[in-house]
Amino acid sequence: MRTKWGMEIRDISRKTSLVSVHEFDDFASLRKKILENRAFKLLIDPPDRATSNEFECLLDLRCQGFNLERK
Repeated sequence: MRTKWGMEIRDISRKTSLVSVHEFDDFASLRKKILENRAFKLLIDPPDRATSNEFECLLDLRCQGFNLERK
């Protein structure tokens, strides 16, 4: 059972694309890191307790041009 938000930051222009891996206890911390890394591809691994509002926020960020994918 996954309890934390996971995120991989990838740079698709590099041969080894993985830049870093992070885990967050809450959605607000994840969102802040997403906003700091707009130029990268971000793979999100949600926890089992993720809410529909959190998924909707991720979709809104994607509509704003962030390169987000669910892992």
